[in-house]
Amino acid sequence: MSRLDELPPDQRAALSLLLRQRKSYAEVATLLGISELAVHDRAHAALAVLAPRRARELTPERRLEVGNYLLGQQTGVAERLRTRTYLASSEPARAWASDLAAELQPLAGEQLPEIPPAAAPATASAASAPAPQRVADLSSAPAAAPRAPAPAQTPAGRAGSSSRIGGVVLLVVLVAAVIVAVVLLTGGSGSGKSVASTSTTVSTASTATKAGPTIDNQIALKAPSTKSGSTGAAYVLSKGSTIAFFIQAQKIPEAKGFYYAIWLYNSPTSFQPLTKSSAVGSNHRLEGISPLPSNADKFSEVLLTRETSAKPTHPGPVVLEGPFSLH
Repeated sequence: MSRLDELPPDQRAALSLLLRQRKSYAEVATLLGISELAVHDRAHAALAVLAPRRARELTPERRLEVGNYLLGQQTGVAERLRTRTYLASSEPARAWASDLAAELQPLAGEQLPEIPPAAAPATASAASAPAPQRVADLSSAPAAAPRAPAPAQTPAGRAGSSSRIGGVVLLVVLVAAVIVAVVLLTGGSGSGKSVASTSTTVSTASTATKAGPTIDNQIALKAPSTKSGSTGAAYVLSKGSTIAFFIQAQKIPEAKGFYYAIWLYNSPTSFQPLTKSSAVGSNHRLEGISPLPSNADKFSEVLLTRETSAKPTHPGPVVLEGPFSLH
């Protein structure tokens, strides 16, 4: 007998409705004529029994988070991606989730959420750039310190502002969890003439439809200096022909007198502004989502930078960086 067979009937029934029939806590509560909290408690009590040794290695809060993820009860895209990042960075959480998935598979079949592999360290290719182009310790570096002052170059094939805005509208429909404001980041041409490029500032809402986008790639973001405690992760999301970029960062300095911007990057003469982030406050966290341009596959890095100019002509001091690819 598996541990699943040993569960009390009420706990097994709750898991079956949640996993086999893809019901929410509220829907199961209505079917069983009990409270939503009772459904929640039965399901999570069952999870603790199915993999008890591994469960003890996690805090109660983390067990709830991982349990909700596996049971399909996280309806917000941002919430699901946060849990994926945690699973990728925590071996005990990943092990518990794997043990649970094995026990739950008879009920869920192939419908269980993916358990991501361990996060790979960021490649060192970006660190090979000349020292003046990087700011080693951003927590103490002057906010205005730029990368190499080379003239910006707009790569060929860049999507126009109207198509970018159209992509944002479609993404709102698909993800159902974004608030979009259009802002301008400006790059300079070789002649010094400003070239406007449309970018987006996006904050994620707490809920979204369950049928969210596909996660095509997960990118670990690292600070260029080991002295910094800043960390982050980025995801390439797709739904049909729409491709988007989701970023989350933590332990980054509060934005006072500057703002954060995200860039696609190859070299001091080949880069493209992607988005200007929403404000970062005292929680030191950043989250945002933006459509990707049609030429995104031409870039090899993604950068999170500090900017003081309203129209920066090149990336400023690097806070986080990582290798970029669509898949």
